[in-house]
Amino acid sequence: MSSATLRRASKSASLSTDSTPLSHPVTSASPPNADAAARRAQLNLEQLFPLRRAPGYYNASAKAALLRRGRKPPHDQVLVDYSQPEILTELVAEGRTLFSSFWNWQATVDGQPLVATGPWEEVLWHTDSDVDFLEIELPLAGGWVLQRHWALARQDRILLMADALLGHESQTASSAPAGNYRPEIRYQGSLALNPQWNFEAARESREAWLTTGRKRHASVLPLALPEWRAERGHSEMTHDDAGVLQLSMSAQGAALYAPLLIDLDSSRTRQPLTWRRLTVAENLQIVRRDEAVGYRAQLGIQNWLIYRTLAPRGNRTVLGQNYACDFVLSRMQRTGETEVIIEVQ
Repeated sequence: MSSATLRRASKSASLSTDSTPLSHPVTSASPPNADAAARRAQLNLEQLFPLRRAPGYYNASAKAALLRRGRKPPHDQVLVDYSQPEILTELVAEGRTLFSSFWNWQATVDGQPLVATGPWEEVLWHTDSDVDFLEIELPLAGGWVLQRHWALARQDRILLMADALLGHESQTASSAPAGNYRPEIRYQGSLALNPQWNFEAARESREAWLTTGRKRHASVLPLALPEWRAERGHSEMTHDDAGVLQLSMSAQGAALYAPLLIDLDSSRTRQPLTWRRLTVAENLQIVRRDEAVGYRAQLGIQNWLIYRTLAPRGNRTVLGQNYACDFVLSRMQRTGETEVIIEVQ
């Protein structure tokens, strides 16, 4: 079992007093371009990280991390460079680069675009024998914050990457009086896949695979979306002709969580998979999705439980488990018990 304690700097202290935005959200999903490749070419991993040591690797001064499964190739690894407004994210699975792209985002609240008022800053870096975990955050106009995290579970060979769009503390769902108006949030995240990969979407459900020919190399699960396409909504995972993977979501409330679970084990990609959005309760009352969310994902015979709070922490229950923390990623045993991979307090 492993756990990490979150030590977060005050959000209000990180907000800029200058009303001039430092960067702007992407107005549309950016097509693949040379900028990400040029930025990647400037990064020398041997200079950035002590690769002779056991993984994972983090360079706080360079604002870069290398989440890696093990010492020996072929590697499962995630390279993150957040030294600039556009975050470079490179995912390698079994030695194959699935994408090396800027992870772009755009968001509006009641139709008004959210813009950054400061740089990306580290919230938490944690590494142990089970997992590498990085969380960073970006202050936004109006007291909003974008938190972004990556969790690479070594033994499980899964990557959870997610954006959490959080309203100002005075606007959070738990502190707002009953009956108050809840704003409409629209979010889109996008990543440009490497041209060699095909995007194979399931016909009746919303999972997809990255493929070459008939070979599946990775599975992609948009956990916040309903599994079955018959259940319509205002959110979708798509792939356009330019090779850009897009996760688009909308919700009403004070927060939104946009996770993608990527299975890096190609041997599981032909096995059954499923996921469920779970009910979260507190004091015997169901909490709203802008307060806390939970998901259960199954790949083959393996199962995981994900919990994320989006409002001030409370003693909440999801799938029979009690949590009073910010984030949990657990593997589920056949006995029904859970084994914590990482728990962030």
